[in-house]
Amino acid sequence: MKNVIPVSFLTYREGLKHKVVLLTTICALSLMTGSVLISGFFMRDISKIILDFCLSITNIGGLLIPFFLAITLLAGDIEKRTIVTILARNISRTEYLFGKYLGISMLTATVMLIFLAATLLAILGGNFLYSNIYFKGFSISAVVQSVILSYLGISILNAAVVLWCSITTTSFLATLLTIATYLTGQSIDNIVRFVESPPAGIEISTSISKTVQIIQYIFPNLAAFDHKLSAAHGALIPFSEFAMLSCYAFVYIIATLTLSTILFIRRDL
Repeated sequence: MKNVIPVSFLTYREGLKHKVVLLTTICALSLMTGSVLISGFFMRDISKIILDFCLSITNIGGLLIPFFLAITLLAGDIEKRTIVTILARNISRTEYLFGKYLGISMLTATVMLIFLAATLLAILGGNFLYSNIYFKGFSISAVVQSVILSYLGISILNAAVVLWCSITTTSFLATLLTIATYLTGQSIDNIVRFVESPPAGIEISTSISKTVQIIQYIFPNLAAFDHKLSAAHGALIPFSEFAMLSCYAFVYIIATLTLSTILFIRRDL
């Protein structure tokens, strides 16, 4: 696995060529300014409005990587046959996939760190423009915790991108599968609750119930990593829950990358 790090840095530099950091910085500055100004219309909830707005944009900024840049970097190598040149340099397919994933994760972390910095600056700006009485409930630990969990959720989605790109032939199909994974991961909790406790007068067939249970165990529960509301109210989630989510993300990522490697090794390029 000695070539994983070189491949990851190559992927990271290639991602930077798409000017992702520059565009992110511009968006972050706009975010900082806009959130502070908009919060002035809600004088009772200034801190909450700023954090709600900033953390939502931070999550969206992170999602741009798997939905656009990651698929471009992975599927583009296959479609343009660049991967043949890379693998010819004594780089195994396992090293290639893990290196690509690590590079994409580094890009995601860079983008989200920039937005996190913009969020904290927005809080400072709001504290400067308005009275600090509105920011008594602010907790930087809760904000950082929320961003870390969002990053873990997006890291799972990045692993799914690697899986879909390793078995599909076009970036369009990989994009559709990634979108399906994201939507399923965000809604699976609500679907399970509906199936387990349907409204009066509605019957759920056994086949549908079993199908939902299977989907629940196959697709990642991305909604579990969304704790923006808690951070906006300055509430830390229990360490046990944070540790459990971190372990869940780690296990799911390793399992997905392992499956991706097995399938990619057998793929005819």
